[in-house]
Amino acid sequence: MVARAKVLLDTNFLLTMVRYKIRGLEELQEKGFSDLYTMSGVIGEIEALSKGNKKIKNEAAIVKQILKNNNVRILESTNPNIDADLLEKSAEYVIATNDKALRDKIKAKGGKTVFIRSLTFIETKEAE
Repeated sequence: MVARAKVLLDTNFLLTMVRYKIRGLEELQEKGFSDLYTMSGVIGEIEALSKGNKKIKNEAAIVKQILKNNNVRILESTNPNIDADLLEKSAEYVIATNDKALRDKIKAKGGKTVFIRSLTFIETKEAE
């Protein structure tokens, strides 16, 4: 991976990382992804999910703490559809998502993704 690569974190990536106790942000940094971002819409999705059951509320609180502790920068969302916003930004950022349909769209557009493989480690995919 190229040093200083910018990664944009999606909701499902963050929640999966917490749910399965994966050191996702540390692994990303070890792979050369040094600039971590998420979007205000992702934060909004996490806030909305935290109003649900107790388990998700606890996971959402952990996600927010991880974002704060790792100085993840929050970009202002430009589209109310978060997936469309991530797809649009995939030209500039590597998108961290476990959403297979979104990963396929990003790949078709020539972008790069990272995702959690087998609920244990991070994998990178590029357009071929």
